[in-house]
Amino acid sequence: MTVTALITAEEGFPALERLVASAREELLMSFRIIDPRTRLRARELTELGLETWADLIAWVTRRGVRLRLLIADFDPLFARDLHRNAWLCASGFADVVQGDAQILCAPHGQRAGGLWQMMLRGPIRRALTELQSEDPVKLTPVERLFLKAGPVLRPVTLHQKFAIVDGRACIIGGLDVNERRYDTHAHDRRADQTWHDVSVHVADDDFASSLAGHFADCWNAAIDCDAASLAERALKMQTSTRAQGRTDLRVLRTFSAPCSGAARLSPNTRITDHETAMIRLFDEAERFIYFETQFLRHAPLTEALVRAAQRVPDLQLVALLPAAADRVLFDGDTSWDARQAHGLQISQLEQLQAAFGRRMALLTPAQPRPADAEGPAIDNAAPIYLHSKVTLVDDTSAMIGSANMNGRSMRWDIEASALIRDPDFTSGLLDRFGRKWIGRDGTDLRQAATWQTQAETDAGEAPDARKGYVLPFPMAAGNRFSQRLTFLPKEMF
Repeated sequence: MTVTALITAEEGFPALERLVASAREELLMSFRIIDPRTRLRARELTELGLETWADLIAWVTRRGVRLRLLIADFDPLFARDLHRNAWLCASGFADVVQGDAQILCAPHGQRAGGLWQMMLRGPIRRALTELQSEDPVKLTPVERLFLKAGPVLRPVTLHQKFAIVDGRACIIGGLDVNERRYDTHAHDRRADQTWHDVSVHVADDDFASSLAGHFADCWNAAIDCDAASLAERALKMQTSTRAQGRTDLRVLRTFSAPCSGAARLSPNTRITDHETAMIRLFDEAERFIYFETQFLRHAPLTEALVRAAQRVPDLQLVALLPAAADRVLFDGDTSWDARQAHGLQISQLEQLQAAFGRRMALLTPAQPRPADAEGPAIDNAAPIYLHSKVTLVDDTSAMIGSANMNGRSMRWDIEASALIRDPDFTSGLLDRFGRKWIGRDGTDLRQAATWQTQAETDAGEAPDARKGYVLPFPMAAGNRFSQRLTFLPKEMF
């Protein structure tokens, strides 16, 4: 077993490119976003004359590698840009592949029931009117079908991001593939182009085979819900046998299936490995918990953390989150659902602060430079967008993958992660985060005060005089922005 953490796309993109290029027989890929126009970063591949991901996939399939590519599709009315981009990307790959290559643009099969369509009839009518006013040539086949037969609302999606080569090695994590996701450790780009993410390269036959079994389940489910096949005709995969994970290295899954009913919005949740494993990790914690997550909105996880704080009087917690969702930070979204989602998060954070007190460091990443005049600011600094999903516990266990700490990732969307019980890997990764965020490593990182003190010290300095990349999380601003409603299922946020 060889496990290597990949921090930011500066590490993740070339590693993923090399993994894909190494395929000899089979390449399985499932991504929320993977754009064929994305530039390659691995020098040895660009020296071969390959410039983009389209070039790489074409080159791999020309060599006779069997390709199965699963690209997530989205609701065409309320996630129109994501939906059109999914079709654009899937079509871009389909145009260049050769041989045994199957590509699915895959929505989740869950449909909102008639009651929800009635409640949302105003927004639906406006969205359909906008579609009708557009050039039909620009519409996807799904959008054109909606205009003829009426809309179908799809509230669930495939959120996972991984690639598996020849049943022997894989990369899995939170990082999708397009130019927006590329960033370096310096995070010196414009704030809305920063992107901190983490993936892990796993060279292990058992883990890769287990993840391939999960991929087959997702592939077959996509075919069952009539996912569009954009290359060769898509055929179901064999799922009768699969490798089982070990206690020290396991695939974690969130898997849900369609569930019908007039009042139904949520899918039928069948596998909740992420929630179960995370609660177990918190129940086991004796010294410290460190996590990075894009969202923290799921009450059962908060409750488990509160229990852990009560059980172990000196348990330390270090939590890193973005100051707000990217659509709020960079697009200025002030809609009711954005406020509701942030309200859920602020409620969870308040409970953790009450339970841990000074044993908790609550932080958000920021660049050591002043914010742009028209851009968002955190203590006068330009933010860094944090998209990673990492949990570390007691120098013994690490969880890295696609699942955020929200109800959507725990129970609705399709997710995949790695649970790694390896002290050397876990402690080494914490040291890397310490050096990245506050310029320190060693045993002091296991104390929340080490992180909080550095963040508060930096907050008192001018942005370009700061030593680290984290500041105290802006709770006051979060409370002002938040809105708390009760009639919507919390798992949708």
